[in-house]
Amino acid sequence: MILSYTITVEMKNYVITITRQFGSMGRAIGMQIAEKLGWKYLDREQIEKEAAEADESLNSLVRLNESGIKGYYKMAYPLGIGNVLKQDKMFEEQSKIICKYADSENCVIVGRCADYILRDRDNVLRCYIYAPEENRIVNSISSLEINTKEFRPLIDEVDKARASYYKKYTGHDVNNLIYRDILINSASLGKDGTAKYLIDMAKFKFGL
Repeated sequence: MILSYTITVEMKNYVITITRQFGSMGRAIGMQIAEKLGWKYLDREQIEKEAAEADESLNSLVRLNESGIKGYYKMAYPLGIGNVLKQDKMFEEQSKIICKYADSENCVIVGRCADYILRDRDNVLRCYIYAPEENRIVNSISSLEINTKEFRPLIDEVDKARASYYKKYTGHDVNNLIYRDILINSASLGKDGTAKYLIDMAKFKFGL
């Protein structure tokens, strides 16, 4: 008698998370990585939209995009303008969305504490992108349409807002080494070089 067995091979999805300093080109690098790999790209805009669709009470936080507060100032409010309970709810919904995509397809996720949310998974490459202040200024001034004198206090404001947001929901400093596989200065290789370097590292880590 010959027995027949069906072997089910579990297909694993891969995720690259990018935590970054403001002005380090982290978002642009993440978009380029996703494009080159053909993976899903997710950042605040997409995740916030889906969170508000899942829970209509969060629409008031997302409307920050339509209130004339954008660019630099929007970045100073990582979970939008609203009460603490709504912000906590937004974080909870965003966490569910991040896990949903991590379970369903290969993706690149920028920000949103994704490195922490996916901390117990071994199919994640956790990246932290930073750059010297002078490079952060050069990278950001043209797109934000502000002058050099205005920039320094504002960059401090966004840095503090992001650090506070990360600390509140993870219990760790935003520049921690616990949830980081690699820290990279984007000024050393530029946007294209940094994206290529991280793609090569992901391919090596994941055996692609």
